[in-house]
Amino acid sequence: MAEPGIKLTKSRVSQKLDLNELTGRDISSDPVLVRKIAQGVIDYMVDRAKEGRGLGRKDLKSPYSKAYANSLSFKAAGKSRNQVNMTLTGDMLRSIDILEEDGASVVIGIDDETDAPKAYGHQTGFEGHPTIPSGKYKRPFFGVTSDEVKREVLPKFKAEIDASAGARTISSLESQEKAVEFVRGLRTLEDLFGLVGGLE
Repeated sequence: MAEPGIKLTKSRVSQKLDLNELTGRDISSDPVLVRKIAQGVIDYMVDRAKEGRGLGRKDLKSPYSKAYANSLSFKAAGKSRNQVNMTLTGDMLRSIDILEEDGASVVIGIDDETDAPKAYGHQTGFEGHPTIPSGKYKRPFFGVTSDEVKREVLPKFKAEIDASAGARTISSLESQEKAVEFVRGLRTLEDLFGLVGGLE
């Protein structure tokens, strides 16, 4: 079963992440922090794939096909047939980017016309490929589980998350204090009703 939020098409491989939900804080008013965490997720995913691990830190399927292992590209990249590292030129992994942002909701993925089909092939086991049996070389390198984000990515941003949430709390308290002072500044109910009447 695919991790929630992962969508696969031949033109776009993506995952939607709710960073408020993952952090347990409202960080939607801090776009710099949201981008940093999203990029942290991407960096984690790329490093994990280079280690031969995919979604949920599971080992990616090996070996490579005999034809690919015998190719000049494969040999030039210095790859080993029995150890998957998901890089040849590195272009596919480098093409993972932040595709959409809306507050603390982000979509990360690949929508590059060359690399999205490659990523789709790895994720689906080359579904529909003319020569590779469907599902035989499925390597779900893309995507993260909630546990991975919480355990591997968020600890690096703990101080910034706490500071961002703290700033929001202070801002909220300041607004409340201003409202209380405004009400205290009214001398009588007549002042309040006079103010309300003047707004009509």
